[in-house]
Amino acid sequence: MKYEILLADDDASVRLVLSKALTRAGHTVKATDNAETLLKWSGLGQGDIILTDVMMGGTEIFNYLPLISENRPGMPIIVISANNTVNTALKAGKHKVFEYIPKPFDLLEVTQAILRAGLSVNPRKRKINDELSKLPMIGRSAAMQPVYRAISRFAAGNLPVLIQGEVGTGKDLVAKLLHDGGVRRKLPFLRETDFENISLTLQKVNGGDIYIDEIAELSPKQQEKLLALLTASELNPPNSRPRLLSSTRKDLRKLASEGKFRDDLLYRINVAEIKIPPLSERDRDIYELSANFLSRASTNKSRRFDNEALDVLHRHNWSGNVRELENLVNRLSVLYSDDLITAEMVLQEFTKDIENSDKVEQDQQLKTLLETSCRRLLSIEPDKVNGSSYNIALSWVEKPLIIEALRLTGGNRAKAADYLGIHRNTLRSRLKALDIS
Repeated sequence: MKYEILLADDDASVRLVLSKALTRAGHTVKATDNAETLLKWSGLGQGDIILTDVMMGGTEIFNYLPLISENRPGMPIIVISANNTVNTALKAGKHKVFEYIPKPFDLLEVTQAILRAGLSVNPRKRKINDELSKLPMIGRSAAMQPVYRAISRFAAGNLPVLIQGEVGTGKDLVAKLLHDGGVRRKLPFLRETDFENISLTLQKVNGGDIYIDEIAELSPKQQEKLLALLTASELNPPNSRPRLLSSTRKDLRKLASEGKFRDDLLYRINVAEIKIPPLSERDRDIYELSANFLSRASTNKSRRFDNEALDVLHRHNWSGNVRELENLVNRLSVLYSDDLITAEMVLQEFTKDIENSDKVEQDQQLKTLLETSCRRLLSIEPDKVNGSSYNIALSWVEKPLIIEALRLTGGNRAKAADYLGIHRNTLRSRLKALDIS
């Protein structure tokens, strides 16, 4: 998104560098060397975001921030300062500054702060622009740049590419970008794991790309067939040979050393490699990803996350990476109709996830306990068992299950039978047999 930036710094060289960098990023910049002009411009309704030094002409910008905030409530203010003390940071927090950036600053850090601040400006300018929403991959972090460069280099080539990354990082998407971005984009993109009929597979792919998701999961027979397919494809002219794209979250070299993956196949598929970083290493990409996912999921394009909600999302440990984030945003979009998604809403959904995670853990513990108990029961010699093992195991579950159904229904046997999914006559006989009053 492009914004009008009100820039204030009494150092002419700093103003020049920042103005050029922000202009190159597509923003409009109005620059001044004093806080009074900044106050005047903002009071006239000019600008979307303020970027200002702390000290100008011996006066702190903090003296002017209450007036600026009064005139333009909600206008994001980013302060930069060479006085990098805790007092400066505390003052920035007291005046609810959007972001505090110490000098010397990195230009990328400043431009990214501007983009994040832009998410909190007026609804018209909050919308994700068409260019961003059409991007196949979202994120400008330094960690993603090697991925983009690799896609650019390998898309038009003939080398087999192995895509590595954790669950939910976007391996399938990278594979599709490699296909769509090269000379094979008009040829088939075949997702295949069945290589029984090699000639038919080669005919179907017709010189395009074969993509195998999680190649580490191929059985020994499938690995053998894939190797045979790659060998057979070499008989075709170079321009009509298919390219193999594969992905995995596992260490294939380690699997090969353990004899779980063919090393001769590994050498054939791992010619070019792309490693996708987890979301935890992608700095503040989560701000842009969250906003984009919300825009895609909502018919109301003015919906947005407030700054605290974005910070909560940024601090979260995303074990499922981008896919987990997208799923959460989609859920938030459906569950809450508010224009503004708050930190409280996000935390509420995180709490549900924790509860669900706890339930899964408890279910697993119960399953383990039952398996252990059944194993012990079956290890007892039949003549020492009071009744059959089968009936004893059933009694472990049946009696407490019926008692709980009666408790939930206040002792109403008809309702309890409905809860249990059995006929009330069956319940009556089981109550008598189990001596449940």
